[in-house]
Amino acid sequence: MTVSETARRTQEERRNESDARIIAAAIELFASQGYRQTTLIQIGQAAGYTGTLISNRFGSKEKLLRAVLAHILDRFYPESGSVEAGRGGGAEAAPAADAQLLGFIAQYLMDVNDRQSRIRALHVIIGEALGGMPQVHDQIVKVNRAFRRHVEGYIVHGIETGTFRADLDPTEAAVIIVGLLRGVTMQALAEPRTIEITSMIGPLQESVRSYVTSNAPTGPDRL
Repeated sequence: MTVSETARRTQEERRNESDARIIAAAIELFASQGYRQTTLIQIGQAAGYTGTLISNRFGSKEKLLRAVLAHILDRFYPESGSVEAGRGGGAEAAPAADAQLLGFIAQYLMDVNDRQSRIRALHVIIGEALGGMPQVHDQIVKVNRAFRRHVEGYIVHGIETGTFRADLDPTEAAVIIVGLLRGVTMQALAEPRTIEITSMIGPLQESVRSYVTSNAPTGPDRL
């Protein structure tokens, strides 16, 4: 590796580190005081940088919001693409569709427990999106659609493999499952001393399992 390549790599590493610090600071401030009340100057101070640097790096608060939402979404999507991996068979085939979906539910709720600022920020932003802020509303619509599409992937896979009942509507099922996750999360964030989020994993998994598999035709009836 040449000197210029080493310098370029070091510069890229520094940029990635500063981006991560800025996004982390934005998440904490969005979670505690909302998107509307947070300024780039405040984010810069929390991250240890100037507001000007953040403007130069991200362009605007709205673009920083997009980066924050992308960061939150990336946490929930397996890098290996487990839904598609399960379709190829072979010695290293992914778990069955029901195990994938239930694992996703557990991952989501564990993330709520372990990274409350991240999830609280998302729900605060969702609340603001309902309050007439077009720039926020449009981004949340994109997040919701991406989230539902991800869940739809599990449902489609389950129907194709005969694990889930054949009469499921993947889009409708995704809306219901996301609604369950978001509803439980909202209550747990509002009442952390009353609702233990990790204790809800089993009941939620069982509810979803029953919903996607009940009355599923088996044997010749499925053909």
